[in-house]
Amino acid sequence: MRERRHAGGVVAGTSGAEGHLPYFFLSYARTPRTHPDDENPNLLVEKLYKELCREILQHTSLPAGVPPGFMDMDILPGVEWDKRLARELATCRVFVPLYSRRYFRSEQCGKEWAAFDLRRRLHLDGRRDIPEVIVPAFWVPVPDFELPDMVKSIQFTHPDLGAHYLERGLYGLMKIRRHRDHYKSAVDALAQRIIEVAEGVRLPPITPPDYGSIKSAFNRDEERRFLIAVLAHTTATRTAPRDARFYGSSPCDWNPYHPEDLRPVAEVAAGIVRRLGFEPDVGTFLHHHDELLGAGAPTCPGIVLLDVWTALDPQFRPLLEAFDQAGKPWVGVVVPWSGTDSQTSQNAAELRAALRALLPAKLAQGRPAARRAVSDTSTVAGFETALRPAVEAAGNSYLRHGRAFPPQVPGSGRPRLWPLTPDDPAPEAPAPDGPAGRKGRQ
Repeated sequence: MRERRHAGGVVAGTSGAEGHLPYFFLSYARTPRTHPDDENPNLLVEKLYKELCREILQHTSLPAGVPPGFMDMDILPGVEWDKRLARELATCRVFVPLYSRRYFRSEQCGKEWAAFDLRRRLHLDGRRDIPEVIVPAFWVPVPDFELPDMVKSIQFTHPDLGAHYLERGLYGLMKIRRHRDHYKSAVDALAQRIIEVAEGVRLPPITPPDYGSIKSAFNRDEERRFLIAVLAHTTATRTAPRDARFYGSSPCDWNPYHPEDLRPVAEVAAGIVRRLGFEPDVGTFLHHHDELLGAGAPTCPGIVLLDVWTALDPQFRPLLEAFDQAGKPWVGVVVPWSGTDSQTSQNAAELRAALRALLPAKLAQGRPAARRAVSDTSTVAGFETALRPAVEAAGNSYLRHGRAFPPQVPGSGRPRLWPLTPDDPAPEAPAPDGPAGRKGRQ
């Protein structure tokens, strides 16, 4: 086997010929088959990889027989998988992660990222800035609040990618024939960026690491996990009279404060939860279905961000009733609404009554401060203020029912998400023994 010597040690034969390192390593999350007889659901990723390779060959002087990149489909049967991956990650010039929601939950993708990130950090050579040799691409769009903090600063934007790419991702462009030209432009822009970074930075190879000992870069600290579940309409499920501007293709796109604030409310909540020392785990109510409705011990504290208009929709009522009966006091409810939303204001009495009919136990759980987590968020600032006590209440309940202590969070004012009614109890003074007064396991 041919060997190549360099400053970092000896690298056994790689996928490239002598003097020619692979331009890129394509890192992606495999989509599983729903049935053994189904077509391979990753064929479109393989198609993208081959088209990137063709583009790079057209714009470089790589000799015949030298593969421009690497994708794990190139690993032949009988080859030691971990050693081959370690070798490719130690020699490729650019790391290309295909972002998707599945990607950041993949142990394998997290290990690939960690191995390459270690290599680029070893290349600092006394400089402050880590070389930018990670060129991400959206396979399917991922909301910003679902991206791990470590990847948010790593972006690739180019005019040739276009608005359709940002809206649908490469997968969406490939699936729709009329977007074929947009797809070709996006692939060309991505290939050009890979070449630019590879030839500009010239990241040297290193000795392949012990791949088996590498931990995923995306592993969560489970003791600081905080669940944020969104139960809301989408543009497809909303009832006809309801204004579509508040919704998107996913419940996580719901933004009750449009147009005053353009962020989905889940993104606002994730930012607050993160600042309070937790790691937000954002998803739809159905995504977190087992933790919200299933039996078993609590895994973390959490809140449900509830679109009050779901209380009037028959398809959501069974979910709300089941959630109310599940008996999980470590999961709170917050109902964001906007004072400028005339539809909600005009129907407030009916919406409030429906909510109380469907969630009597949930709205009555805990202290009065927690029970008022269905009022007083008519602005984004009000929502942010109200969220802190809701998180505190969920954390305190988890402290009593769970196996681990949540992070300490400061106290704050009491939340109100709907105007108080005469039957509401009077506000109580803050409890002296809240999270700020307890010592938890760090």
